[in-house]
Amino acid sequence: MTASVFPPAQAMFLRPLGALCIALLVAISLALYCYSQWQAVQDNNARLVQQLEQQRRGQQQQLSRIGRRLGQLQAELGQVASLSQRLQQDYALGDELATGKIFDSGLLQRSFSGFAELNMALNLLASQAREQGRALSTLESLLLNLHINEITQVHGHPVPTGQGRLSSTFGNRRDPFTGQGRWHSGIDFSGELGTPIAATGAGIVSLVTEHPAYGRMIELNHGQGWTTRYAHLDKQLVSVGDKVENGQLIALMGRTGRTTGVHLHYEVLKGNKRLDPARFLPQ
Repeated sequence: MTASVFPPAQAMFLRPLGALCIALLVAISLALYCYSQWQAVQDNNARLVQQLEQQRRGQQQQLSRIGRRLGQLQAELGQVASLSQRLQQDYALGDELATGKIFDSGLLQRSFSGFAELNMALNLLASQAREQGRALSTLESLLLNLHINEITQVHGHPVPTGQGRLSSTFGNRRDPFTGQGRWHSGIDFSGELGTPIAATGAGIVSLVTEHPAYGRMIELNHGQGWTTRYAHLDKQLVSVGDKVENGQLIALMGRTGRTTGVHLHYEVLKGNKRLDPARFLPQ
């Protein structure tokens, strides 16, 4: 028989020691496994946090782009609305030019599946705005040319001698008395006292009066609802009912009424609508 390597007493001692080592190895392996699983979960959570942060930044960038695009679109729509309103006022056009009727009103009222689809809708609306703006600009040009051709008799210069200088334009301006913004319904020509003022078209003298604000003034009726007005005059040289020709001398420049200096205030009206007289000056 083969003799035992260890004495019986040592063998009995080593058996529990071996079991303990095995138990320790199992515990260490289990601990390492649990740690590796915990670390994997931590790494996965970190990746998810990073992905969510990237998505958040991407969405914020998309929202910023959408905000800028909406601002641009609002400006474009404002320009179209302003042009449409001017056409309605200047040419007495009907409600068919109302901006609410020229775009797809339901375009932005439906739900969108993402930023890409919303961007497509905004681009389509911007394209409609640009197309409508071009159409309205073309229409305004055609109507202006039509009216100028229609009233070629209202196409002269109120200061034909060249002695008057354009000093104030049509539209919003700073009031010389109050310093506040105020609508200016005509254009002004400054010059010397007594500078000749001429009719800008053939017509009938419909008004010769003295007004608290306009001072001495004259109105000419050119037919078809067209009227020209000449104000702050020093002297009126025609009477109500007189027939005048284009370029005929009708008054002298002055500083009567509400004014800070010698000048002519000149207006062009179509019905009750005041138009920019600069449109009707000879080029």
